[in-house]
Amino acid sequence: MLLRLPTQIALAASLLAPALLAQDPLHSLRLDLALDSGPVSNEGTRPQVLVSLPVSVEGAAWLRLEFAAVELSGSAFEGTGSILRITSLLDGAVQELDAVELAQWRNTSAYFNGGDVLVEIVARPGTGTNRVVLAAVHTDLSGAPESICGPTDDRVLSSDNRAGRLVPVGCTGWIIDDCNSCMLTAGHCTGTSLQTLQFNVPLSTGSGALQHPPPEHQYAIDTANVQTNGGQGVGNDWGYFGVFPNSNTGLTPFQAYGARFTLVAPPTFNAAHDIRITGYGTRSSPAQWNQVQETHTGPWAQFSATTLRYTADTTGGNSGSPVIHEPTGNAIGIHTHGGCTSTGGSNAGTASIHAGLQAALAAPAGVCASGFTVVGTLPSSMAVGVPAQVQIQATGSIVAGSPTLHYRYGGGAFTAVAMTAGANSLYSGTLPAPQCGDLPQYYISAQSVSCGAVTNPPGAPANFHTATVSGGVEALVRSESFEVDTGWTTSFSGATAGLWERGVPVNDPSWAYDPATDGDGSGSCWLTQNALGNTDVDNGSVTLLSPALDLSGGNVAFRYAYYLNLTVADGTDRLLVEASTNGTSGPWTVVATHTTSSSAWVSHEITAASLAAAGVVPGAATRLRFTANDSGTQSIVEAGLDAFRVVRTGCDWVVRYCQSGALGSVLTATGSTSLAANNFALHASQIPPQKSGLFFYSRARASTPFGNGTRCVGTPAARLPLVQSGAGTTLDLALNFNALPSAGAIVAGDLWNFQCWFRDGALYDLSDALQVIFVP
Repeated sequence: MLLRLPTQIALAASLLAPALLAQDPLHSLRLDLALDSGPVSNEGTRPQVLVSLPVSVEGAAWLRLEFAAVELSGSAFEGTGSILRITSLLDGAVQELDAVELAQWRNTSAYFNGGDVLVEIVARPGTGTNRVVLAAVHTDLSGAPESICGPTDDRVLSSDNRAGRLVPVGCTGWIIDDCNSCMLTAGHCTGTSLQTLQFNVPLSTGSGALQHPPPEHQYAIDTANVQTNGGQGVGNDWGYFGVFPNSNTGLTPFQAYGARFTLVAPPTFNAAHDIRITGYGTRSSPAQWNQVQETHTGPWAQFSATTLRYTADTTGGNSGSPVIHEPTGNAIGIHTHGGCTSTGGSNAGTASIHAGLQAALAAPAGVCASGFTVVGTLPSSMAVGVPAQVQIQATGSIVAGSPTLHYRYGGGAFTAVAMTAGANSLYSGTLPAPQCGDLPQYYISAQSVSCGAVTNPPGAPANFHTATVSGGVEALVRSESFEVDTGWTTSFSGATAGLWERGVPVNDPSWAYDPATDGDGSGSCWLTQNALGNTDVDNGSVTLLSPALDLSGGNVAFRYAYYLNLTVADGTDRLLVEASTNGTSGPWTVVATHTTSSSAWVSHEITAASLAAAGVVPGAATRLRFTANDSGTQSIVEAGLDAFRVVRTGCDWVVRYCQSGALGSVLTATGSTSLAANNFALHASQIPPQKSGLFFYSRARASTPFGNGTRCVGTPAARLPLVQSGAGTTLDLALNFNALPSAGAIVAGDLWNFQCWFRDGALYDLSDALQVIFVP
C-alpha cells in the first residue's frame, strides 16, 4: 500500500526583519492523506504485526505523521496494550507509542529523516480491535533570517546536551536546575507550534534541509501546562515548560543526559565579561549547519532592568537560547531578539530576574510541579453508584510505590489509598462509588527524589479536585430544531461574507464545504450564509446569539450539533462558544472551542461540571453565543448549528440537603414531580402539636442562621399558605401547580429548593431542605 504524494509545491518562506524575533519556524508543508487500515484484531496466540502501511514522499528530507484516529487495543496500564510503531526506512530510527504516549504526542509522530516510513500496529492476542487512520504528512521547506554581529558569522558547532531544538516552532529550549529539571525558552516561541524538543540533533543536508535525531532523543511537550507571557518585547519575553518522558526510553532529558544549566540572577554588569549564546540558529553557509547546535561568545553590552544586551552572533532559530555568563558558566537569561548588523548594534534577551518568570518558577505546573502527569482527564463528574478511575504516569524522579490517591466525600479528613503500579510507569487509583448528596474531593500525592513531596493539584490538601455527582436524572429545559424563529440574533465583526442564516441547507453540488442536510433531520438549521456558491466566512468573524435563557437553579448542560468544515485547521479558524450570565452585557466566558474540521455534523455537550470549572453559574439572564472565525490564513470556514438542547441534571428528582434545626424536622415529598400529574405534596416531621408553619421555596440555595435553625433556601423566595400541625407532629401541604404564587410559578425543567418554617414556642425553627427537579 505504497502512497506517493506530489512534492512539486513551491512556497516562499517569510524572512523575519533584523532586530525582531529571533525564532525560525520549522518550514514545512502539510500534505493530506486518506490512509485507513480499517479495524483489525489479533486472533492468534502470540503478538503479531497487524498493520503495515508504507508512507512515501519522494525527495523529502524528513517526514512527520499526523493521525486522524488511532485505536489501540488492550491496556497500557496492564502492559497488554497494542503498540503503534513508526520506522524510518532511511536510517532505521524507530518510535513506539502506546495509547498513553500517543495522547502525549497529540496524535502525531516524532520527526523522521528521509521520505519513507513504515507505520505498523503490533498487538497481543485476544485484546480487541485496532485501527490507524492517517490524516496528513508534514515535510520540509527552507528559510534563514540572521542577526550577526560584525562582518562574519563566527559561530562554531557545539554539542551541549543542556540545550535542545524546538520544532516545528523553530526555537531553542534548555534544561534548568529547578526541581524537576524543566525548560525555558522565549515567550514568543510558545503557542500551538511548541510541540517537540530534540537533542543530539544531526547535521542538516547539503541543501540545508533539517535532519532529525532518532525518536529516543525527541520529547513531547506538556503543552497544557506551559507558563508564558507570550513575548511582549525586548526584556519581557519568557516561557517555562516541561516535557513528558521519552516514549522509547521512559527517561526525561535530564535523566538521559545528566546535565542542566544553573539559573542565577545576572551579576553586576561588567563590560569585560563575555556572553555565550548556544542554540539552533539558521545558517546558509555551510548549509549543513542550518538549525543545528552552534555557539559563540561576544562582549556583554548592557544590563538594564530585565534587558540583557550582548554581541554574540545569533540568527533566527536562536530564540529561547540560554544567555550564558561566560566567566561562571551560569545561565542568566533567555535570548529573544536580534539586533546586530554587520556595522554594529546588539542582540537582546530577558534577564532571569524578570518578575513574571520568577513567579512561574515559584509555581510550576504539570510535569514541572509534580513529576507525574495525569493520563486522560481527572473525573469532574461521577454517577451515583459508579466508581471512577484516576491514572497517572510517573517520571524517573518519583519514588516507586509512593503515588497515593486521597479522597473524601463529606468533608473531614482525607482517606489515603496507595495507587496500584502498572506497566510503563503508570499508576492507577479508584474513587469509590458516590451516593446522592456526596461531594467527592480528592488529590494525588507522590514522593520525588529531587523535589520531596509533590501533589496534584499543587498545594494539596488545602487545594483539591472536586467532582459533581449525578444519578442520571435529567429534565429537558429547552429544545430547538430551528424550524421557527425563536429569538436568535446574528452579528459580525469585519467579515465580508458568511453571515449566519437560518434555513434548509441549499446543498450546492458545486460547493463541497457546506452540509448537505441539517443536523437533526427536522429540515432547518443555522448556517454561515446558506446560499449557492462560495458562501464561507471571510476576513473576520460572524456570531450567532441565543435569546435570554432563564436557567435559575443551575445544574444545567447544553447539547448541540455543530458543523465545522475548515481547509486550514490552525486553531485560529474555529467555532468559539461563549456564555454570559449577565445577558448581552457579559462578561463572556469561553465554554467550548471547536477547531477540528469535519464534513459531518458533530454532537457536543457542555456539562454542568465544565461550566462550573469555567466559573459560569447559569442564572435568569444566561445567553450563549457561537462565533465562527476566519482571521488566520485565507481559507474556507463553513459552520452550522442545530439540535440545540438545554437539560437539567441531578442526582435524583428529589434530593435532601441541609441540616435540620433544633427539633430535627425532616422534610419529605410524596407523589410525582410531574406537572401533568399535579399530585406533589410536602411533609415536615417533628413539629410540635398545634403549631402553624409554612413551606417556602426558591431557585437559589443559602446557608444562613435563622431562628433555631439554618435557612437553606435563598432569595427571592415564594411562600405557600400557612398550615397547622393540629394534634399531630407533621405539617402537610399538597401543591396545586395551577394555583401557585406568581413569583413561584413552576414550569417543566425547573429546579426549586423547598424548606419548612414553623413556630416553636415563642421562637421558630426550620426543617432541612429538598431540591426538586420538575418534569412535564
